Amino acid sequence: MITISDRKLDKISLASTTDVLTKALKNDPLYQVIFNNEKELRLYLKLMLDYYNKNGEIYTAVADDQIVGVSIWNLKGTPFVGMRTVLATQSFRDIFKFLMTTQIRSMIKLNNEGLITEGYHYKLEHHYLFIIASVMKGAGRSLMEYAIAKFNDFPIYLENSNIKDNRLFYERLGFHSLKMIDVMGISVDLLTNSKGDQLNEELNR
Repeated sequence: MITISDRKLDKISLASTTDVLTKALKNDPLYQVIFNNEKELRLYLKLMLDYYNKNGEIYTAVADDQIVGVSIWNLKGTPFVGMRTVLATQSFRDIFKFLMTTQIRSMIKLNNEGLITEGYHYKLEHHYLFIIASVMKGAGRSLMEYAIAKFNDFPIYLENSNIKDNRLFYERLGFHSLKMIDVMGISVDLLTNSKGDQLNEELNR
């Protein structure tokens, strides 16, 4: 049985969550383009988890006392979060480790990815799903159904960078494409749920 937890993560849970995200996202097409190796990806995900644990919402899917899925959400009304914002909240030690481990080429690509996706981000009220990933069948759906039930006041918006594997998953949950964009050679689908027609109008202005 899969249960969803919305509690803030402690150090042990943060480590487990980082493991789950790294394992689930290491083959994501966009992250493969950005990062040189799995170690770079893991450090990036750790920084983002640290940030969102304090400044956003993180939900975990739990089965047999093990974290098997994670979704990370921007607080409603919060502007697009870039890497500079995240680094500004981290300790000197964590920043130094990230900069020393991550190649300059990867950091440039990460910055470019942020600039591109931010360019298509909009100001209308919505709930933004930054990341969702799982290592157990059914965990991702449980996380999304929980969020859809909770975030029923405004549309949910997300970027799908693994269209081949995830298109049907989102369609079954009631999401549809607003626009397809190119991010460093990777097709990324901008999606929203059934309340997103107003967002479609905004994107096409």
